[in-house]
Amino acid sequence: MGFGRKNSSSDENSSGLKEELGALVDQASNHALVRGELFAIEAKEAAEIYGRRFGFTITGLICLAIGYFLILAGVIGLLGSYFDDSSLSLANWTGAAFAIALLHLTLGAVLIKVGRKSGKEIRIFEYTRNELKKDQQWIRQEKKP
Repeated sequence: MGFGRKNSSSDENSSGLKEELGALVDQASNHALVRGELFAIEAKEAAEIYGRRFGFTITGLICLAIGYFLILAGVIGLLGSYFDDSSLSLANWTGAAFAIALLHLTLGAVLIKVGRKSGKEIRIFEYTRNELKKDQQWIRQEKKP
């Protein structure tokens, strides 16, 4: 019956299959590792780009808010002068509030514009997309008879 003997033909096929399967797993894990490293590098670059854009935008919004509050303070000061029957003059602190508000509004608008334009010309995850397209083409090519 052959309980003590090994069938040589099935043994050769099974060891060859094991080696091929092992090589396939090694290649697949190396492939995934390389893709993961590429993705990590590009994700770090994307974080820098979007972090810079986010920083400019948030700083611009803060400047706009400060400018808005300074305008409110200036208007309240002018209304107080109007209702006190004193002369309306921008030579006091209300004029300084309006000047600083104008400065903040201008700076905020510039920072927001810079934030919107920074990093637009850079394509995010370009290499990863190209590699995935190559993989798709290779899979399609392998599927063709």
